Amino acid sequence: MEKVKKGKINLIAVKDFSRFGRDYIELGDYLERIFPFLGVRFISVNDSYDSDDYKGTTGGMDVVLKNIVYDYYSKDLSDKVTTSKYAIMKRGVYQGGHVPFGLRKGAVKGKLETDPEAAQVVRKVFDFAIAGKGTGEIARILNADGDITPSDYFKKKNPQAKKFKLKTERKEWSSIMVLNIIRQEMYYGAIVQHKRQRITVGSKHTAIVPKEEQFIVENQHEGIVTKEEWTAAQAAIRPIRKRTTYNERDYPLRGVARCACCHRMIQYFGKVKRPYFTCEVTKHDANSKCFHGKVFEDELNEMVWQSLQNMFVLSDDLSGKLNQQKKLLGNETESIKTDIEKMQKELKRIESDKYSNMDKYMSGDLPKEKFLAKKQKLDEASSTLTDEIAELGDKLEVIRTSEDPETEKLVGEIKKYSKESQLTSGMVQAFIESVEITDDQHAQIIWKFSDIFKRFVEEQ
Repeated sequence: MEKVKKGKINLIAVKDFSRFGRDYIELGDYLERIFPFLGVRFISVNDSYDSDDYKGTTGGMDVVLKNIVYDYYSKDLSDKVTTSKYAIMKRGVYQGGHVPFGLRKGAVKGKLETDPEAAQVVRKVFDFAIAGKGTGEIARILNADGDITPSDYFKKKNPQAKKFKLKTERKEWSSIMVLNIIRQEMYYGAIVQHKRQRITVGSKHTAIVPKEEQFIVENQHEGIVTKEEWTAAQAAIRPIRKRTTYNERDYPLRGVARCACCHRMIQYFGKVKRPYFTCEVTKHDANSKCFHGKVFEDELNEMVWQSLQNMFVLSDDLSGKLNQQKKLLGNETESIKTDIEKMQKELKRIESDKYSNMDKYMSGDLPKEKFLAKKQKLDEASSTLTDEIAELGDKLEVIRTSEDPETEKLVGEIKKYSKESQLTSGMVQAFIESVEITDDQHAQIIWKFSDIFKRFVEEQ
């Protein structure tokens, strides 16, 4: 769909409608509005559907009913599959993909076993917790001892996997990582599943399942710790206080400010006289290569704001160029449409002459030789016009796909925010992918529209 929006694809062909989507409302929206607007032709082979034959509609009630059936079938099948999986989970058969650090999948499908190398670190964490050490102190000890973190261990065992690919290969334990291990019930031999579930059938969004509704089956594999040790660790660890949430207006770089070294979100301290950012890794690892110290929010915001102002200035020329291009394309488009309409009228006249020529011949008013000569002349003219109409249609399609919706989107976003007097959260979300902080004096902005400006500058 990204390539469709960029004009790189103008035809989508599928086996049947269900291969594209089974939500009949969404599918109808694509067929009636989105694809026609983007100039995309849609073909469903088994349904004998070609959007070129149904301009502005879904193709009739038969298409709508098929999509409703596909939608119902998909949801019914999903419910049955989910019910079946839940039944398997309740028997203690592990259905998850990722296995907690310290465990691994066994030879028997659905069974877990202890991973000796990683289990040593898990055992160490529980021993420290039971001894009364806090999560922060445990993290510092693990970092000092060089114990491998769960993410680094996963990358070590699965070098081709995409999970954790953005993290650098470093041993950096934090309080929350230690707490996650202590809270993991599967370390005493239980299988815990159904922690989250989809809000609705087919939805990508999930919600946390209450503890009493989760599937917890004990004694399914050898534990790294006993249940009594696990319970003792829970009692020894003080619950972490929830972080104070801040209004987005006071924290515009929420979700985009990262450490350039470890690529983690940097920690924000807003309830101080002068709010600042710092990399949490350095709190637990004094030898970390991440930036130490503070990056004050007002200074970082000012740097980002000035960069945005420079982009807004450059966008004036970009907007002018886009309007000029649209005007030229618009004029050419109208000219081609006019020519096509004239040719289509001439083609209809020729078809009418063909019928008239046949009627005269059948009634005996026209000799066979003259009928055949005129028929050949009309066929040649019809074929020539058909080819010319097709050629102009292809040219019109090229013009349509040459329009850049991403550029128009950028210009629209700039117009929306160009009159702002300070950095806002909405502005940051619209233009910035991330702000990579190197130290208190340097940061790199990763723009969402960098390719568009690069192409624009190269064309100057």
